[in-house]
Amino acid sequence: MDVVAPIALIAGIVAGIAAAFMLWTSETAARAGRGALFNTERQVAIDRAKRSRMSALTLGAIAIALIFVNIVGGGAAGSVIGVSPTVTPTRTPRPTMTILPATREVLVATLLPTATPTTPPQRAIVVNAGEPGLRLRQTPNGQEIDFLKDGTVLDLITEPQVTTDDGITWQKVRDPQGREGWVATAYIAVQ
Repeated sequence: MDVVAPIALIAGIVAGIAAAFMLWTSETAARAGRGALFNTERQVAIDRAKRSRMSALTLGAIAIALIFVNIVGGGAAGSVIGVSPTVTPTRTPRPTMTILPATREVLVATLLPTATPTTPPQRAIVVNAGEPGLRLRQTPNGQEIDFLKDGTVLDLITEPQVTTDDGITWQKVRDPQGREGWVATAYIAVQ
């Protein structure tokens, strides 16, 4: 019943919408019949209006039935109408203290690691980089990956800063696109 209830709800809604459309069609046909110049046109419009009303009533009844199936199947009204879910007991294997053949059930205890609180990464913003922007490099003073515009927010990677022979200090970062690389610390402001 877990799958039937949602499907019944969707089908009930669709049938309700179709019923409303058929009712609207019947009213349109009745209006056309009142404005018809000839008896034949009037009779055709009246017949169409009757068929549309009957279809609307049928679809409305189907919608109500499907929504009822959803309520009963979903368990929301199970206690209201006297239907209670049945509980099926499950067999739980018992632990044993002796070594048994491989064909017997054996419980194995598993220790789950405790969740360690994670701190959000420290962030920095690109400042005073000018045009075309701050170079994101693969290694300190290495090959360029991309240029980062002023105002770009970067995640600092917990790796020690590196100072190259030319006196530039580099910090490893992750850009908003997830790429990792090195930037000159003179052009970032740590938040």
